[in-house]
Amino acid sequence: MRERKIRRKINFINSKQMGSFVDVRFDIVGEHKHGKQSHTFEASIHYLDKGKGVPLVLVHGIGQSLYTWFKNIDYFVGKGYRVIALDLAGFGYSSHPNIYYTVEESVIILKVFLEKLNIEKAHFVGFSTGALSVVSLAHEHPQMVDKIVLISPGGPNENYPFVMRFLTTRIGHAMMRLRFAENAIESVMREIHFDKPLVTKHTIDQYYEPFKRKRVRDTLAMTMAHFDDEKALSVLRATTNDTLVFSGENDPIHPGGMIAPYANNIPGARHLRLRNCGHVVHEEKPKRVNNEILMFFGHKGVEQ
Repeated sequence: MRERKIRRKINFINSKQMGSFVDVRFDIVGEHKHGKQSHTFEASIHYLDKGKGVPLVLVHGIGQSLYTWFKNIDYFVGKGYRVIALDLAGFGYSSHPNIYYTVEESVIILKVFLEKLNIEKAHFVGFSTGALSVVSLAHEHPQMVDKIVLISPGGPNENYPFVMRFLTTRIGHAMMRLRFAENAIESVMREIHFDKPLVTKHTIDQYYEPFKRKRVRDTLAMTMAHFDDEKALSVLRATTNDTLVFSGENDPIHPGGMIAPYANNIPGARHLRLRNCGHVVHEEKPKRVNNEILMFFGHKGVEQ
């Protein structure tokens, strides 16, 4: 498989020119009328790999890209970590394989991606639905996962913005294939942020950029339609990794009741609930989140 190196210097914009691409091949076993069958898929994964040291992998949530970590990447690079942030298959600038985009499939792709980069073991930070992928990866491949950080963990539910829930309908999916307006992105972002002034024109533009591609819009609709957190929730009590959980007190879509299983059922998990903060905790309170994660990793004397 080929690996294409692209410009690495970060002046953070959401662009396929930012970072690298690596091609991966993976197998998915599906149920058919004649029994289980394995199918092989290929994908080109867009990612950013910066710094040297202990690997730290950042996994975004539904409808996002690696851009969501723009306030976190350089911080951890500066603290001596090798930071790897990727666009999950179908999102950002990664390609769109013909899969269902379930949590289980994301775990399969994550594992192959890490092997391709020769990463044997890493710390992981997962946001929203990405946190479920991290928990599942830790359960299925514990040798690859060290400490885990779960930010606003959970998935689609009745609290999600209408524009996203609408995608689970046939009409909504059909409309999404045609167009996804930039003001829809703005509406969602304003709904999930507590600190509304953070939703700037620049940030909206950066989040919207990948959605100009029809296949990214398809991925979002498919992920919403096929999301199932039952398996991820079932392995929480068996999780043995040191775990730090973040949540926002003012998160409108993953309220306290949704965070509780992760905070309470993972043995020894530490839960930090941040005041005056919505869903995207690492963007609204980056300094607090970065410092707490660094101390969780074992660093002392972190600046406040």
